[in-house]
Amino acid sequence: MRRARGGSSPWALLASVLAAAAPLGARALEQRWDHRDQHGPLVEALLLHDTVAESGHATESFWRPGLRLAYGFDVTGEGGELSLGVQAAPPTSDPVRRGELVSLDARYRGYFGLDEWKTFFEAGVWATVATRFSIGPLLRIGLQYELSRNAGLFAALGFSTAFGEMRIASVGGSVGAQLRFE
Repeated sequence: MRRARGGSSPWALLASVLAAAAPLGARALEQRWDHRDQHGPLVEALLLHDTVAESGHATESFWRPGLRLAYGFDVTGEGGELSLGVQAAPPTSDPVRRGELVSLDARYRGYFGLDEWKTFFEAGVWATVATRFSIGPLLRIGLQYELSRNAGLFAALGFSTAFGEMRIASVGGSVGAQLRFE
């Protein structure tokens, strides 16, 4: 076998080229920040301003703190999430005792962005199930920061309305945390 110039063998030259190319291959394995094929719980602290109208009663407006517990999962394989949740407020947060102390919801969350910081929108349906029954749509927008592929923190602003035994219009915000598993 012939030696390459400078006294090195072709095998040494090949080894040098492969060693130089190795870091390029490692860079291709970047951290994934999407939520494809994942599921998990989320918890969210809410502060909402409700306006409640019921036949035969005066319309009332008040602030309502709350807590939402939900479980989300990827239904499309593309990283968007469907979450099913329950929301509760302390009994003292409804001064007229006609509001929604407990409600259930189903929401779809779509994300924009592929790195640690993402924006999102949520669209869904919610229903009050304690005191009086009402059901309606909800829309929210938000910002999420991924601590890792399996955990994130978020903040959101939104609007919801419901119709039934009472009419409710609610605006407000929330902050929360989410865990995900594969």
